[in-house]
Amino acid sequence: MSYIVLARKWRPQRFDDLVGQESVVKTFKNALSSGKIVHAYLFSGPRGVGKTTSARLLAKALNCTQLTDNEPCGECPSCKSITAGSSVDVIEIDGASNTGVDAVRELRETVKYAPSSSKYKIYIIDEVHMLSTPAFNALLKTLEEPPPHVIFIFATTEPKKILPTILSRCQHHAFRRMTKIRIKEQLIKITSAEKINISEPAVEMIAKAADGSMRDALTLLDQAYSFSNDITEEELQGLLGLPETEIVANLCETILSGDISKTLSTIKELTDRGSDLRQLTRELVENFRNIAIVKVTDDAEGLLEFTQEEVQKLKQHAAAVSIEQLTLLLAELLRLEGEVRNAVHPRYTLELGLLRTSFVKGMTSIDDVLKMLGNSKTTDSVPVVKSAPIERPAAPEEKKTNIINQPAPVSSPADSTPEPVSSVENLSKDEVWQKLIERVDAEDHLLACKLSEARVISLNSTELSIGFNGGMSVLADSIKSKASVIKPILKGVTGHSLKLKILSLPKEEAKIDKKKMKEDIYSEPLVKDALRIFDGSLIKVNPIEDEELQEDE
Repeated sequence: MSYIVLARKWRPQRFDDLVGQESVVKTFKNALSSGKIVHAYLFSGPRGVGKTTSARLLAKALNCTQLTDNEPCGECPSCKSITAGSSVDVIEIDGASNTGVDAVRELRETVKYAPSSSKYKIYIIDEVHMLSTPAFNALLKTLEEPPPHVIFIFATTEPKKILPTILSRCQHHAFRRMTKIRIKEQLIKITSAEKINISEPAVEMIAKAADGSMRDALTLLDQAYSFSNDITEEELQGLLGLPETEIVANLCETILSGDISKTLSTIKELTDRGSDLRQLTRELVENFRNIAIVKVTDDAEGLLEFTQEEVQKLKQHAAAVSIEQLTLLLAELLRLEGEVRNAVHPRYTLELGLLRTSFVKGMTSIDDVLKMLGNSKTTDSVPVVKSAPIERPAAPEEKKTNIINQPAPVSSPADSTPEPVSSVENLSKDEVWQKLIERVDAEDHLLACKLSEARVISLNSTELSIGFNGGMSVLADSIKSKASVIKPILKGVTGHSLKLKILSLPKEEAKIDKKKMKEDIYSEPLVKDALRIFDGSLIKVNPIEDEELQEDE
């Protein structure tokens, strides 16, 4: 007797043998027990998860003469003929080979005939999405109102390619990818029954490489079993061209550190060993995706189906990189996977892509840039206000203002501040200005800085006039908005409720030395930091034009 591959030998013969499709199995059993059998089913899902097998099991159960607990008996003539593929009442059609409308027309002619020996005539169409649009349209009427003895079961890996008019006429069952743990359990069960000597790390490696497909896992196990009766992890890596787990982990470390020299050396080592670079790129994408999950969630063990030790290694990698850098790395690797998969020279494409990833480590996030700018602003850019204001040359048109003698009213306790002055005539305008800035500084340091840029124009018993030269007039709006803070302090200094008047000096008084202004701008710490961070240069400096300022009442 010829050798039967494991994928066929261990094909499930009962619903309970289907691994990882519990919800679908429960639906089938309930439908069989209640008699709620529909005329058209659609099974969709990844390759190798049991779609065609489930279609055959459902066909067996529907035609079984000795159905027990909603499971086909496997012993009656109908079950045996379906298992052997010789049943004339269960017709399997390959949709990829019969895509034309003529094949569907032939099917429609045979549908009208009753089954020969079974209860139902069942058509199983695999890869149904391969049918052409005319073929689908020819099937519509028959699919909507088939004879009572006919049941259609469609299987596909790409349900989105099926016409909506077909989908709406079928009961859709979605098959899920199998978890690595379930595949590993099934492989251990099969290897034990087949007396295959294989190490547990090798079983886990096969379960991981299967990528959710039980059929792929059995095919890989068959290949390894043909190579050796005693399968080890090292032999399996060489046979399947899989990169060693430790090498992938080391490669991730070099990528995270931005060490392109070590990265290229590792690629050379793997190429010399004959490793599949396309598989290596997939491993890198998966590993960085796992690092990202560990970085952003606390339930990594449940999401990744990893042991605590494996999660701990991923956490060490995650600690060495920010989430922004990790996102950029993962996006670049996903792009690189597609490039390597279709590349004529995979090694060169992979090396170039990993060279691009090395630049990510040196990037600075926007948040870090803003923090750097913020720290510079708070530590360097705010000038320190001293007790004496900066002396500025008086304007040529400025004249001394006569101070009108007027007795100062007695101020209320709420308005009084330390060291009250009984009359304006007792102080010069410079003294009043100095005391005003000192007391404003005690309450609002930034406001005092802005006031220090102005100078007193005139002071009398009714108002205090201050002016700004040139571009500094932009501070006037800020000072006007703080008038409610300044006026009580001014009253405490002078003993009078004075009106604060803010003036813009004539442009001829504000002679601007553009060269000096540019030097001052260059010397600002905030500007220096911005030029350094963004690798920029200062092209042009223009003063802010003076605006007519309205009197603050």
